Amino acid sequence: MIKNFHVDYDLSLAGIQEIIRKGESRTVEFKEKVPPESIISKYLAGFANSEGGILFFGVSEKSKKGPFISGLTDSEAESAVNQIQKIAKKLFDYQINCQETIIDGKKIVFAIIDSVPEHLKPITTATGEVFERNGTATIKKSKPASPVSSKRGRIKAFVAMSFRNEEEPALVDYFMAMKRACKKTGLNIDLYTMKQVEGDYEISQKIMNEIDASRIIIADFTFSPKNVYFELGYARGCQNKKIIQCARKGTVLEFDVRNWKTLFYKNATDLEVQIEAALMDAYKECVEQ
Repeated sequence: MIKNFHVDYDLSLAGIQEIIRKGESRTVEFKEKVPPESIISKYLAGFANSEGGILFFGVSEKSKKGPFISGLTDSEAESAVNQIQKIAKKLFDYQINCQETIIDGKKIVFAIIDSVPEHLKPITTATGEVFERNGTATIKKSKPASPVSSKRGRIKAFVAMSFRNEEEPALVDYFMAMKRACKKTGLNIDLYTMKQVEGDYEISQKIMNEIDASRIIIADFTFSPKNVYFELGYARGCQNKKIIQCARKGTVLEFDVRNWKTLFYKNATDLEVQIEAALMDAYKECVEQ
């Protein structure tokens, strides 16, 4: 038996057959084929933001007689497992239970998604969307308006990080997590990187100019990029800068920065939670000065 926050699942062959026989519900979803990653992400996030649930691939509701096993090819099943594990690693701080099994001679894949604790909600997709279960449907949820006043002055937050995205695509997810965290604060913070600064300029001088114009500096040391050490070193030599250091777990920091407080994160979701809190604190200090 695998227990999530709300549901116990009997994962024996008979137990899986019984779950399928009962059809789709708030905690059960069927997909005949393996959908695109954006759709898988939608369902994983939707279950996590609700009561949790179980997602099946290779099972269909289309028959008038009820659910039936359509099955997956070996390559489809392998792709489903790989995609689920890849997406779950980006969304959650924990591993989800994802398995292949054979019913009536046909291969299916299922994944069990826990309902996340309240302090981690809402889980957002890579595009910043929030989903939840409503009956048998997964719907997009509107984010509640922030209670924080928007009348305060705007503050620029400069992000120094590696953008070697061709080597590590997750870097894009990390930056998007920072943007989502910034938006979730409801504060008047303009978060940007040098990639968003247009024009023809000498890069080193322009970076220093942008740091001079920013009150908050986020330095992400994932991949130990040399440019981040340079940018942080310059920022620490300036006055009235609120600096947030972060890095993916496993990153080895050089001696000149390792003694400063650093937010170590497991994945984009973990980073989003920690950066949101850090930005709130940094903004508060900025407006009080």
